[in-house]
Amino acid sequence: MRFLHSMIGLALLLAFAQNAKAQNVQTPEKQRKKQKNEQAQIDEQLANQYFRNQQYEEAQALYKDLYKKTRQAHHFQQFIECTIALKQYTLAERELKDYGKANPNQSKTDTDLIYVYTLDGMADKAEKKFKEVLKRLPDNAVIIRNIGHQLQSRGLFDMAAALYEKGHTTTNGKETFYLELANLHQSTANYQEAFRYYFLELEKNPGQYNNIKNRLQTMLFYDVNNSISDELRIALLKRTQEKPDNLELAQMLVWFAIQQEDYDIALAQSQSIDRKTHDQDAQIINLSGICLNNKQFDVAKQGYSYILEKGKSGPFYGQALTGSINADYQKLKAANSTDTKAFEHLSKRIDEAYSDINTNDLTRLTLTQADILTYQLGQTDDAIALLNNTLAEVNNKQDQASLKLKLADIYLRKDEVWEATLLYSQVDKSMKEEPLGHEARFKNAQLRYFIGEYEWAESQLKVLKAATSKLIANDAMTLSLIIKDNLEVDTLGEELNRLARADYRIYQQRADEALALLDDIIANGNEVSKPHALFRKGEIAEKRKEYERAEQLFLQIVEHYPDSYMADAALMQAALIEQNHLKNKELAKQHYEQLIDDYPTSIYTAQAKKNYRKL
Repeated sequence: MRFLHSMIGLALLLAFAQNAKAQNVQTPEKQRKKQKNEQAQIDEQLANQYFRNQQYEEAQALYKDLYKKTRQAHHFQQFIECTIALKQYTLAERELKDYGKANPNQSKTDTDLIYVYTLDGMADKAEKKFKEVLKRLPDNAVIIRNIGHQLQSRGLFDMAAALYEKGHTTTNGKETFYLELANLHQSTANYQEAFRYYFLELEKNPGQYNNIKNRLQTMLFYDVNNSISDELRIALLKRTQEKPDNLELAQMLVWFAIQQEDYDIALAQSQSIDRKTHDQDAQIINLSGICLNNKQFDVAKQGYSYILEKGKSGPFYGQALTGSINADYQKLKAANSTDTKAFEHLSKRIDEAYSDINTNDLTRLTLTQADILTYQLGQTDDAIALLNNTLAEVNNKQDQASLKLKLADIYLRKDEVWEATLLYSQVDKSMKEEPLGHEARFKNAQLRYFIGEYEWAESQLKVLKAATSKLIANDAMTLSLIIKDNLEVDTLGEELNRLARADYRIYQQRADEALALLDDIIANGNEVSKPHALFRKGEIAEKRKEYERAEQLFLQIVEHYPDSYMADAALMQAALIEQNHLKNKELAKQHYEQLIDDYPTSIYTAQAKKNYRKL
C-alpha cells in the first residue's frame, strides 16, 4: 500500500511539473502579442517625447497609428491635441465627428469640437454645438461638472458658466454649482462674481465655511498688490449689511478683518454676533489676546472690558481681568513710561484682583505683578517671594515652567547666575520639545554667553537654530553668529568679552554701564562687533525716547555694514521709528521697500510688506 501511495505521489508530481513547463512555453501567437505590446510601449514613449518637444507632426503620426492598433481613448485624444496644435482644424473636425459616432457617450468629443470651431473662427457652429450639449444635458451633477471642467480647461469660460446655470435647472435646483461658478470666475480674475458665488454657497450650505475660508485664504496669499483684499473687504461688508442675520457671513468678516489686521473691525463684529447669539466670549477673549500680541492695546482693552461688563459669574471673567491689567501694563512698557505712580496703581489693582480670579488665572496675574515689582518698582525680593508662593500653589506643568522662567530672569538680573541656570535647566528638561523648553534653553545659552562660557553656549544654540519657533530660531542664529564671528577675528575673545558684558548690563537695566562698554567697542573694536554695538546703542536710545538718535544709529549699520547680520533688523527698527514716532511715512516707506528689495530672505520682510501696504 505504501509503495502504491508513493507511485501515485510521484506521478502527480511529474504531471504538475510537465503542466508548469507547458505553461512557461510561449506559443508563436503569444510571442507575437508580446512583441506587439512591447512595440506599442516604445512607440508611445517616442510619441510622448515628440509631443513634449513640440514636434507635433511626428507625434501625430505615431498617436494615430497607436489608436488604430489599441483603440485606446487617450491615444486618440493625444492625436487630436497634435492636430489642433498644427492648426489642422478641418481634419480635427472630421476625426472628432467619426469618433463621436463610434463613441456617442463621450462628452469630451463635443467640447473638443466646440473648441475647434472656436479656434477656426466658426462661432456659429460652436454656438450650435453648445446648444446641442445643453439640450441633452442629463439630470446628473457628476456629468455636468465633467463637461464644465472640460469647457473651462479649454478656456471656454462663458460657456462653462452658462452650462452650470443650465445644470441648476436640469437638476431641478438640487445642485447650485455655486462653488464651480466661484472657481470659474476666480480663474478669470472676476473676483466680485467669485465672491458673490462663494457667499451664495455659504448661505445655502453653512457647512462649507472652512472650505470657502481656505479658498479665500489662498486668493489672499497671491494678492501681491492688495487689490483682491480690497475687493473682498467691499464685498463682505456689502453682503453682511444685506444679510445681517447670517452668522457665517458675520464670522467670515471677523476672520477677514483679523487677516488684514483690522482688529477694531474684527472686535466690533464679534461683539455684534455675541449680542445675537450670546456665545462669543471665547472668541472675544482669543481676539483680545491676538490684539495684545500685536500691540493693539486699546482694542485688546475694549475686548476684555466687554467680557468684564458681563459680571463676575462669567466663565471668562478671570481671563478678561488679567488680560485687561496686562494690556494696561504692556501699553505703558511700549511707551517706555517712567511714571512710577502709574505702575504702583497697576500693582495695587493686581493685589485687589487676586480675590476675583481662580487658579487658572493665578499664574498670568502673578507673572505681570512680578514683572512690575522687578523692572518698574525695584522690589525684586518681593517679586521672588510672590513667584515662590505661587509655585507652591499651582500644579499645572506649564504654569510651573512659566513661573520658573520668570524667577530665573529675576535671579539673573540680580547676578545670582547659578540659581538662574538651575531653573532654566529644570524648565528645559521638563518641557523639552515645547516652546517654553526652547525659550529656557535659549535663555540658558544667553546666560552662558553673558559670563563668557562661549563653547557651552554655542552647543545649545546649535540645537536651537532648528527650533519650531521662528523667533527663538532667529535669536539663536544671531547670538551664535556673534560668538562665532568674533572668535574668528579675535581668538582670545577679548572683544567678545566686552560685548557680552555690555549685553549683560543691558539685560540688567544698567544702561549707563552698558553705553560705556559699547562706546569703547565702537571706537576700538573690530568690524564684527561694531554693528552689534551700534544696534544696542540704538535700542537704548529708543527706550529713552531719543527717537532721532536711535534712527541715526540704526541707519549707520545699514550704511556702513550692509552685509552684517544686524543690517536687516536695523533697517526694520529705523522704519518703525519713522512710522510710529517721527511720523515720517515717506521715509518709512522708502526703508520698508529697501528691506524688501535688499534682504528678501529676512524674517522681517513679511512684516515690512504689510507695513508698506498700509502706508
